[in-house]
Amino acid sequence: MDPDELRAHAGTLEALQDRFEAVKSASTFIQQDDEAYGLLCGWISGCLEDRHQRQDDLVAYVAENLGIAAAAVRGAADDYESSDSDTGGAFDELQDRLGN
Repeated sequence: MDPDELRAHAGTLEALQDRFEAVKSASTFIQQDDEAYGLLCGWISGCLEDRHQRQDDLVAYVAENLGIAAAAVRGAADDYESSDSDTGGAFDELQDRLGN
């Protein structure tokens, strides 16, 4: 496993997380406006606001999980790199002992 490829993938996840954060930020400008639909259909605004809040919660949840996944992938890259380094050092030591 190439740690640099894992880090690149983590960067892709973080870029996707940024997009979700932008959606979340933009949605804060959407507010309930009882007058937007007139007197007859004003009740629609309340229904849409409830749905909007659920969507905001979902977007925040996905953004958070993308951040968690990116951190985990970066951690895996660090672990692979450390393991490769430790194993390489052990083999170098073994070669020195064998006189090769």
